[in-house]
Amino acid sequence: MKRLPFPLLALLLVLTLSGQAKDTAPPRYFNPASIELKTLLPDPPANDSATTKQELALILEKQKTRTPEEVARCRHEVKINVWVFDSVLGPVFAAKNLPVTAKLFEDIDANLLPVVISAKKYWDRPRPFLLDKNVHPAVELPKNASYPSGHSTLGNLDALVLAQLDPQQKDALLARGKLVGEDRIIAGVHYPSDVAAGETLAKDVFAKLMASPVFQADLAKAKVELQAALAKQ
Repeated sequence: MKRLPFPLLALLLVLTLSGQAKDTAPPRYFNPASIELKTLLPDPPANDSATTKQELALILEKQKTRTPEEVARCRHEVKINVWVFDSVLGPVFAAKNLPVTAKLFEDIDANLLPVVISAKKYWDRPRPFLLDKNVHPAVELPKNASYPSGHSTLGNLDALVLAQLDPQQKDALLARGKLVGEDRIIAGVHYPSDVAAGETLAKDVFAKLMASPVFQADLAKAKVELQAALAKQ
């Protein structure tokens, strides 16, 4: 498997998880280079391995059975952000209503994206549709590498943070975050091992966030804002 050197920081190469450019603030909570990716994550299965063939077979099976509702949800999640959790938290959960919360998650994104980009560049795993021409994604084709899944990482990380803001809905939030990753398999743009790696990475980044006093202070302010909005709703 082709490997590229790890950059110390990919701050000038911060992209959205779909591979398009995005402006972000500098990392606020921790140094992205402090994530030990090579230690934290296993190598993805080789392109010609039995595991990858099994994963492709699963993707093709989901392609046959995916419903219009699932396709619509996958397309809604392409430009992934924390506001997809309005399905759990209700219509009040929108950036226009929650400026403090919005800023918190913008800063989380700024810390996470360089980590994901570094991992993708290092492992450089081809997407499923590049290995098997029978895979027909239900969403626009991502231009970056497959491993780990950035959508899975962000979805699970946002869910973990939101569970701190609204503990009463923890289970529903965590389930919604996990679904973001699973939808990328349904959509035909990720392998299950990509999604699993994203879940692992999300937990490690969450631990880094929780260890940051700056993050804890921002989290407390966002919790006050969100709880007040939910009470009115």
